[in-house]
Amino acid sequence: MQLQQKQVTVGEDREPVIVTEAGWDYSFRFNEIEKELQPKLDDPNQSETFKFFLRNFYSLLAACTLAPVPTPEEAFAWSRLYLDNWYLSFWELNEDLVGSPCPKMTRHEEVIFRDESKVFVWESHGLPSFSLKWIELEQSAIDHPLHDDPLGQMFVTMFYPKMAASCNGSGNIPAAQEVRYWPQSEIQKWLEASRRMNPTWYGLEGTKEESEEEKSNKKKKVKQK
Repeated sequence: MQLQQKQVTVGEDREPVIVTEAGWDYSFRFNEIEKELQPKLDDPNQSETFKFFLRNFYSLLAACTLAPVPTPEEAFAWSRLYLDNWYLSFWELNEDLVGSPCPKMTRHEEVIFRDESKVFVWESHGLPSFSLKWIELEQSAIDHPLHDDPLGQMFVTMFYPKMAASCNGSGNIPAAQEVRYWPQSEIQKWLEASRRMNPTWYGLEGTKEESEEEKSNKKKKVKQK
């Protein structure tokens, strides 16, 4: 019996990568890659978004990828669309490792504001493009604090990154400092849609998408094999 494989396009000028179903050696490769990544995770000069990518995506994907296996830096530089394709191909072939069926479609909601502008809020399914956008926006808010506006800092750090990341670049996304001064009723429209589409981001129940704690526990199980 042969392992299932899938060719994944990762850019017009890059050679496709071959994603494979996990075999006997998967956990060993996974653990080796995690050890190799540790110096990068310990490096204070690396961005928090890059470290998040290493901790939550790269080890899983690289351990199930045949040559050419991209370096962490190469993969992180890919378009987020290609990262999503890589992750979805891995998920399709390894639903047991992810712990849920690979999604066939993605739900979304259209949120229309009173000035007739709109945003589209998507179900993230834990894909890299959504998660990395969230971390980027959160880190930007931390790196550029609103010292004279603690309530605004709470909004741009804890709420806006998830709201904007839920939209994943679809349409014209208003900036954090603009939304900060919107009427509460309009902010709530967007926030509630984000909560419905991605409840685990807010510590809520009712979704098949894994929380970061669940992903961490799964990775620990892999290491213990």
